[in-house]
Amino acid sequence: MQISFVAKAPLDPVNRDDATISRSTVAHLALRAAKWNYIGVVFRVVIQLIAQIVLARFLGPAEFGYYALCFMVVGVGYLLAEMGLSSALIQTRSLTNNDIQRVWTLLVISGLLWAGLLAAVAEQLALLLGNPEAAAYLRFAAIPLFLQVIASVALALLRKSLDFKRIQLAQLTGMIVGQVFVGFTLAVILHTAWAMLWAWLVQLLISWILMFTTVRHRLIPAWPQGINHLSWFGARALTTNIANWLIENLDNLLVARFFGARSLGFYAVSYNLVRYPTNHLVTTLQSVLFPTSAAIQNDPSALRAAYLATLSLVAVVTVPVFISAAILAEPLILVLYGQEWKEAIAMMQPLALAMPLHAMTAVSGPLLWGMNRVGTESLLQWFTVFCFLGLVIVLGLATPVQLAWVVFGVYLIRAFLLVLAVMRILDLRLGEVIGCFRGPLVLACVAAGSAVLAVAFANAHYALIQIGLAIVIAGSLSFALFWLAPGWVLAPGLARVLRRFSGRLPQSVASRIEAIMRENEHRTNREQR
Repeated sequence: MQISFVAKAPLDPVNRDDATISRSTVAHLALRAAKWNYIGVVFRVVIQLIAQIVLARFLGPAEFGYYALCFMVVGVGYLLAEMGLSSALIQTRSLTNNDIQRVWTLLVISGLLWAGLLAAVAEQLALLLGNPEAAAYLRFAAIPLFLQVIASVALALLRKSLDFKRIQLAQLTGMIVGQVFVGFTLAVILHTAWAMLWAWLVQLLISWILMFTTVRHRLIPAWPQGINHLSWFGARALTTNIANWLIENLDNLLVARFFGARSLGFYAVSYNLVRYPTNHLVTTLQSVLFPTSAAIQNDPSALRAAYLATLSLVAVVTVPVFISAAILAEPLILVLYGQEWKEAIAMMQPLALAMPLHAMTAVSGPLLWGMNRVGTESLLQWFTVFCFLGLVIVLGLATPVQLAWVVFGVYLIRAFLLVLAVMRILDLRLGEVIGCFRGPLVLACVAAGSAVLAVAFANAHYALIQIGLAIVIAGSLSFALFWLAPGWVLAPGLARVLRRFSGRLPQSVASRIEAIMRENEHRTNREQR
């Protein structure tokens, strides 16, 4: 007999029959999950950015580079040890407690093996990466690696249940205790990468404990047999994840190997400054879109609507914001990190421009996974990896700044290929996809013009004034545009989703959304005639 172990979960992950889940139920749960995700993500973005800024100022570029190196190594170690099994738990339609117990056992064994391997070869790995001083840090990083692997089961079960309220509470608590209390205290005392490593360990431990107390899956080992259906999906997910990791971390590896820890520190700061907000935005959407797509994978019209709305959302947020960030890179770095980090400015500009492309990729992948099209994404990701390697070989590696521009080109290739694949599978028209970018491009012009004006009129010595002036001008013009011509800001698909919240939105905002819907209905009627 199959028994549910998640009490009061929004959607029971065990013994779930997707055929009995109505489209409206999934939509309601997905919207509620997204709401809780974004409530949590706002706090997490703020805390993480503040923590990074404070810790980077205390530690300096070299020590921050050592931490970035450990974080990168643990990232690929996690992918290899986790084997895509947590994604398989989410995607599978039928899941038993025995399946979960066997996956847990397999991940404990795998986590111990890979963590032990990292500890054993830490010195050789540090030499290979051109940073022998990082050996002790890499050896310690085996502990966070093991914790991440075993925590993936509880996290996957909560995601499958669309119980993102508890996920956000657990991760936010871990971040506050680990990054703020432990990290800041140790940074003042140690002034080395040990402060960030211990903060990371505490963060992971607290988050896992809180998530596990919610799901309480069995910890008793069980022989990992009879899970071939999960292992097959996991294997395909693993190949895709490795390709994705290479695309997103090969540049960091190359900087560490050829330019040293100090350059990696500059590169990591510029990379993280634009990547943290983007990652929180897209991982929030991914964690909702993947289980939602799995639940409605046999409903093409629902998948099309979900994809267009999600693509519109990430575009309207990321395109204007990161084009402005590229223009304001100098005042942002100087205000947040100080003169010591000035070398990061030139690296930040192409990386900021790459973030909207990263966001588009990140919302295309989960939809393919939910439809059990992991192989399609894997093929495209690996093609992009070879493009990356080819560009690096052909163009050479003179400076980290040149590498950052190569990253922008690679992200452009990947976004184009994945969006094209989704269009083909869902039978989307080119006009529908282009319509998702009309508003974001208009807002991007407004934001870019505001940033240029702010830089031109504010004295170069007053970086904070430049940032503030750009925000005020762009915010005022964007609000005026939304009020006077809402259809030029929000795509109909996104407006349709926001319409569900119209009862909770201010009347003025709700009226603009209704105006978009009326305009779209009139346009549709004209086309039908």
